[in-house]
Order: sequence, then C-alpha cells, then structure tokens
Amino acid sequence: MTADDRRDRLASARLYLIATRQPGDDGAALTAVIGRAVSGGVQMVQLRMKGADTAERRAWAGLCRAVIGPEPLLVMNDDLDAVFDADGAPLVDGLHLGRHDAAALGGLAAARERLGPDLLLGTSTRTAAEIEAARAGGADHVGFGAMAGTSTKHDTTPADRDELRRCLAAHPDLPLFPIGGLGPHNLGALRTLGVRRAAVGAAILAADDPCSAARRCRDLLSPGPDGP
Repeated sequence: MTADDRRDRLASARLYLIATRQPGDDGAALTAVIGRAVSGGVQMVQLRMKGADTAERRAWAGLCRAVIGPEPLLVMNDDLDAVFDADGAPLVDGLHLGRHDAAALGGLAAARERLGPDLLLGTSTRTAAEIEAARAGGADHVGFGAMAGTSTKHDTTPADRDELRRCLAAHPDLPLFPIGGLGPHNLGALRTLGVRRAAVGAAILAADDPCSAARRCRDLLSPGPDGP
C-alpha cells in the first residue's frame, strides 16, 4: 500500500476499532472477533497489547492482517519496533503513541523520523494545544478523549465536549477520533458536536454480535441529511 493509499483510506475512515489484548487472552479468538467487526464496517484497527514484547506484537500483527484482509488500516499501539519486521519491512500501516510513549521516544517528531513518510502516525489528545503540537510533530490523525470511563483506563476524567466541538471546527481536515467509553449507546449524542468519526473498543469487542455492533456504530457515524 502506498502512502497516498494509506492517507486516502485514513481520510475516509469513520470507525476505528481499539483492539486490546490482555495477558492470557486467546489471540486466535480475539482476531476472529476483530474479523467480524471488520465485516460490520470497521475501517481501521489499532492493536493494543500492554505487557507484550515486540516479538509477540509482530506475530499478532501478522495474525490480524491475515484475518481482516488488505483493506482496513492496521495500526500498532506504542511499540515502534513492532511496526517493522526484523528486516525493516512494515508489518502494519502506522503507529499510535500515547502521551507518555511519545515522550519516551523523544517526541512525535522523532517517531515520525523513524517511521518515515509512508506510514501513519497518530497520538492521544484532549485539548486544542495538544492537537496543534501533534500536527507540528507530524501526526496524521489523533484520538481525542477519553470521552467517558473505559474498561482499560478506570481513572480517566472525561474530556471537555465543548473543547471537542472547538477542535473539530478548527481542524476540519484532520482525522480526529473521539475515543473512550464510546459505543452504540452514546455515539448518536456526539453527532450534535460535529462528530463523524470515532474509536470504539469494548462496545464492539465484547458484544454478543461484534458485526452488528460495528454496523450500528457505523450507521450512527454515517452522513445524514444535516451534512457529512
């Protein structure tokens, strides 16, 4: 996939799945769930494996790609080395760095330099100033949140929704994905803020029918009569 292909797909992506694998989880079972979610309309998947080593992350990237096929964007969380195989060939389409992880690498600009121009770089934000800094550091897209309490970050204070509205208006060309505690139960309410993209995790992965849950999220994020 070329850099232009990746960025075109990023620009059109509305539903971003945050696929968290906990230690001890069955990787094959989780990748099967991810595949069903992609069937329901997920266009972008982030692989999040806290506590795993680079070799495990590389292996999981291969498993996921085999299940989801070539079309969805596949992004590695935190581990820049796991973006590439041992020979330096990319295994995924990009990297997402949290605030602390970006700092540990010397900042987003340093991560961008190591990634090169062809792969995607995303980071976590919750203010306009952080978005400006992310763009200056070479980020192609950002997560904004957390918007509500999540199953992976229990001590999260919800981000300011008025700030989200201002950031969406100020950066209409930036793929900005509200994240954290989102799903079919609350995505509709975010449309009034101008939200047309979102990152969703447990509400899809833990659903009885991940395909239907993903489809419902996509429907709630799709263009309506009030515009794109």
